Amino acid sequence: MLRGRIRKDIEKAVSELVGKWAIGSEVQARRDGEVEVSRPGNSEHGDYSTNVALKVVTRDTKQGTRSEQSSVEFARKLADSLKNQPYIEKLEVKDPGFINFFVKDEIWQKQVSDVLKSASGYGSNQTGKGKKARVEFVSANPTGPLHFGNARGGPIGDTLASVLEFSGYRVLREYYHNDVGVQVEKLGQSIINVERGQKLEDQEYKGEYVRDLLDQISKNSKLETRNSKQAGEKAVEILLKDVLKDCENMGIKFDKVQAESELISSGKTKSAIDFLQKKKALRKKDGAIWFVPRVDSGQAAKFLEDRESVVIKSDGDFTYFANDIAYHRFKFEDKPDLVIDIFGANHHGHVPRLKAVIQSLGYDTDKFRVILYQWVRFKRGSEVVKMSKRSGTFVTVREVLDEVGRDALRFFILMHDANTHIDFDLSLAREKSAANPVYYVQYAHARIASILRKANWKLETGNWKPSHELLTNNYELNLLKQISRFPEFVEDIAESFAVNQLTTYAVELADSFHKFYENVQVLTEKKELRDARLALISATQITLANTLKLLGVTAPEKM
Repeated sequence: MLRGRIRKDIEKAVSELVGKWAIGSEVQARRDGEVEVSRPGNSEHGDYSTNVALKVVTRDTKQGTRSEQSSVEFARKLADSLKNQPYIEKLEVKDPGFINFFVKDEIWQKQVSDVLKSASGYGSNQTGKGKKARVEFVSANPTGPLHFGNARGGPIGDTLASVLEFSGYRVLREYYHNDVGVQVEKLGQSIINVERGQKLEDQEYKGEYVRDLLDQISKNSKLETRNSKQAGEKAVEILLKDVLKDCENMGIKFDKVQAESELISSGKTKSAIDFLQKKKALRKKDGAIWFVPRVDSGQAAKFLEDRESVVIKSDGDFTYFANDIAYHRFKFEDKPDLVIDIFGANHHGHVPRLKAVIQSLGYDTDKFRVILYQWVRFKRGSEVVKMSKRSGTFVTVREVLDEVGRDALRFFILMHDANTHIDFDLSLAREKSAANPVYYVQYAHARIASILRKANWKLETGNWKPSHELLTNNYELNLLKQISRFPEFVEDIAESFAVNQLTTYAVELADSFHKFYENVQVLTEKKELRDARLALISATQITLANTLKLLGVTAPEKM
């Protein structure tokens, strides 16, 4: 990947100019922020840009080792040492110390061959080779249908897992089934009360799904529904199957479903609590047992006293938090390199407690990452969609899937940063026009497929020989540059987890293709140029397909 090569060349040149300055690994370089190579927003500023001169001079000035040299002067020296690299057309130094890289056209032109050769593997990398990641997501409230309070995490988690796999990780997708507790009994009691003729709207759990549960329990089981605990347990068992089916309809399949009840019955929760007791991380207060984070040296600023939480209630029962402790201990026993939890924003207070627990259990908190996502509001144009009658209080995933389909649901969810609220426009999601971003992207893929069918041009026929030097106009070069960005996005997202960047990229790539198609004749009479352009759009199709696959969205051949 060209960006990686530029980064390494910069690091080597800086080291030669200022002595030992090696950062270690490319990933570490990015994390330290020392060697930052980015794509400028304005093409007039080059194909890549770096502010490394600013970073080096600022750092060394603070250390008192080279205060006499300005960042612009250092940038000029650095540019002079890089100017003969074979991929560079020219370099520009700009105040207050930026270096802009202009890359030779032949580098972009050769990108076609790279894409066609890699095909479905184009954009992948091996930064996670030999590493394991566990990604927990959705993990819905067990007492109702799957709604968007939980489901927004589905496309986020599934796409992140796909990106990590594309980056070489072995990934476990997991779902936590919270099937014990007072809420389960309350659901069971609501079902019993409805069976006894009480009004549905007067119950703890409302909505037509409660009647559905009553019908299924009565029809398919000899269970005595007058026992609220048994009725609740049977109900959450039925609801879990429905939730997993809804997830499957969103394109999500889990490798593991972990029941909270199993953590208790297997002794995992007791074992985890006993371990914390030996570590002196528990104390008795108000008749209950509390988790008390240790404030060892270096950690005092991280974990404060308000992280204390009950793990064993005064009646002797384990709390949800105690079972969550056992679950995370179980996760880390597998020795993963990443443990990722994807929660709704209402769980923000739970995150510091989990970090404190992981530290107390003796695991590396740097390997634990949490993504919090905000809520979704549904609209049709400017009108806010009313609450669902079936659920009583929320819009279900099934209703949205029935209205807009899987592709639009996933794409519209993934268009937004997890930490922002979403106004999901159901009307726009159904439109078959360029205004609908998922349609716009899919239409680019289908349009390319149509051109290739018309030309009877197939990659496997071997009827194309490298003639990429013929791709010289701005529309062709812009499309090539967009294609080359895909591996960079994949690499960055595997580190930042910002999966929304994939949808942004998909739209930008589709836009570059549509502009190319509207201004460039692909099926020209000149055979070599025709084949070069067919190869270019084939490379574009591959890149679009790989992007959509990571997003869990289909890449249609016809529309």
